[in-house]
Parts: sequence; structure tokens; C-alpha cells
Amino acid sequence: MAYVKLEDVVENMLNVGAKKAVLSVKDMLIRGSLAGAFLGYATSLAAVATTQTGLGIAGTIIFPVGLVMIVLRGLELATGNFALIPIAVKDGRAQFNRLIHNWF
Repeated sequence: MAYVKLEDVVENMLNVGAKKAVLSVKDMLIRGSLAGAFLGYATSLAAVATTQTGLGIAGTIIFPVGLVMIVLRGLELATGNFALIPIAVKDGRAQFNRLIHNWF
């Protein structure tokens, strides 16, 4: 059975944090807008599925698909930036001023 080592996961998180830190404002706005659209679409679809079927599990199954689409497309959510960029700064792969720039 294949598995991913924890060290590889952490290394990938640090690399992604460093890449997110250097995005331009234009790229952040485009990626953030697209992520918001995907998230809104997933939320609406989950609400409709729950209402139409009367089963809460329908929405519970559908909503994460929107989050998966955001991750697979490499789009920007504030939660990802709040989690990944600080650890890249702590590890020395990103500068603190880029963290502040990205957050504001």
C-alpha cells in the first residue's frame, strides 16, 4: 500500500507557502475571485441537494467537491494563506514583508 511520508507533506506545504508569498496582487485577486465562485457554486449546489432530497448527507457529500476543485486548480483562499505562508516565513523560504503584503 502506497503512502506519503510526513516529511514530504511538510516539504510540499513549505514550497506552496513560499510560492503563495510571491504572487502578485493581480494573481491573488484573480485566483481569489475564482475560488469564491467555486465555493459559492458548491454551497448553492449543496443547499439545493439538501433541500431537494431532504437528506443532510447530500449537501455534506457535495460541498467538499468545491473545496477539492479549489485545491486542485491552485486557487487562493485566505485560510490557505493564513496557514501556509507563516510556516514558509518561519522556515526562511519567504520574507516577512511578503507575508504582510499577501495578507493585506
